[in-house]
Amino acid sequence: MRKLVRLGLATALALSGAGGCSNFLSTDKVKLDPNNPSTATADQLFVAVQAGQFAQQEGIIPLIGCMWIQQCTGTSNFLQTLEQYNIASEDTPSPAFSSIYEGGGLVDIKQIEAAELAAGDKQYLGIAQVWEVLDMAVAADIYGDVPYREAAGSATTPHLDPQAQVYGDLQALLTQAITNLGGAGPGPGSLDLVYGGNAAKWIAAANTLKARLYMHTAELPNNQIDAAALTNAVTYALLGISDPANDFKSRHTSQPGEDNLWYQFNFRSGFGQYVVAGRALADIMVARNDPRLPEYFGASTPGPFGGQDPAGGRSPGGVSSLTGTRNVPTFSQPIVTYIENELILAEAYFRLGQTANAQTRFDNARASVPGLAAKPIASIADIMEEKYVALYQNIEVWNDYKRSCYPAITAVPTSTFANQVPGRLYYGTTEQNVNPNVPARNVQNQVGGNVVTPPPANPGFRNPNDPNPCP
Repeated sequence: MRKLVRLGLATALALSGAGGCSNFLSTDKVKLDPNNPSTATADQLFVAVQAGQFAQQEGIIPLIGCMWIQQCTGTSNFLQTLEQYNIASEDTPSPAFSSIYEGGGLVDIKQIEAAELAAGDKQYLGIAQVWEVLDMAVAADIYGDVPYREAAGSATTPHLDPQAQVYGDLQALLTQAITNLGGAGPGPGSLDLVYGGNAAKWIAAANTLKARLYMHTAELPNNQIDAAALTNAVTYALLGISDPANDFKSRHTSQPGEDNLWYQFNFRSGFGQYVVAGRALADIMVARNDPRLPEYFGASTPGPFGGQDPAGGRSPGGVSSLTGTRNVPTFSQPIVTYIENELILAEAYFRLGQTANAQTRFDNARASVPGLAAKPIASIADIMEEKYVALYQNIEVWNDYKRSCYPAITAVPTSTFANQVPGRLYYGTTEQNVNPNVPARNVQNQVGGNVVTPPPANPGFRNPNDPNPCP
């Protein structure tokens, strides 16, 4: 595990100094050793933030989500341990929590925002605010009640804020970001590794993020759905990413340390051989003859593709590796996309009873994948299946599962987590050791991420926005 963490940090440091394919290192802004600046400029911090957030979106959290929701399966070593929900180890995956706040995280983002606010560059400020939302949304999604309002200030032991309050703050921040992105300022220009400073594309991505977060608040107790949250999701998704060409993706080069973290994991870490295709995803994709199979997975024996489940069961076609055509150094990992936006609309419309509108958006999503034919929606499972396949290796698959319980997977039997897929991770060990506001793990086992939020009668190891356990 430590080796995997080092790879992620190495990527962040390398990108801080090299910045992908851009030639911005030739400018006067970063000639003072960007790897060891005595005083970091907003531009230097901005590149470090992008690197850190790319690592977060491709690192240990999406790997855990991939295994727990059975898009992939850990077969040996510490990966099989993680596969079986053993997350109590101090270094696995505790550093993921710290990375939300430390270098490349919230502290750096806040410094960028302060600098650009003072400089009057509203577009740069707006972009930084979207990054803040993406970063802190992961915190709220994965940990529930988390430090936020006091997290980047002078408080040495910040209090945890209720998850619902964090989501509300993030929605308000996205509204500010959209306004700022329509304002004055040159923005970061070529330092922006996602959209090259294109404010219109950032505005669309911010609206899709708003829709995503409303879906994260749509689940109510007793398996009810919040119609207001669904309506809000529709409102903002209609303003969201409207073309696959404008997808929000990471940026990588073929240089070691700047390459995609999934590629690093598979070919540099020494552990890639211990994660294979998950049987749940592979069997779904084989049954529908999905054209993305060779993108995701290598051929299996007897083939053509297959996977393994956590209990060791295998597909009739054998077990594929994760060596599909997208597993290359330069692959730009999809983070927030057109296909997600369309499927948010499809799900929200369908749950609201607007089946014709749902079908239109569902058709749009499938049409964006060459080789997928039109298909009528028979149930919500059709929409969630489409999302499950499309969002391979994306943290959103875990969030979708918590809301929809799709796919109907068999959890690894564990008494600690009541024989259910865990709905969260433990707070980082370092934070727990130094911050008295973070409860011990035995308390978390009882109340989940409901540390400030009053927990329900039987909370389980879940967060406040996930009141209904999956069977």
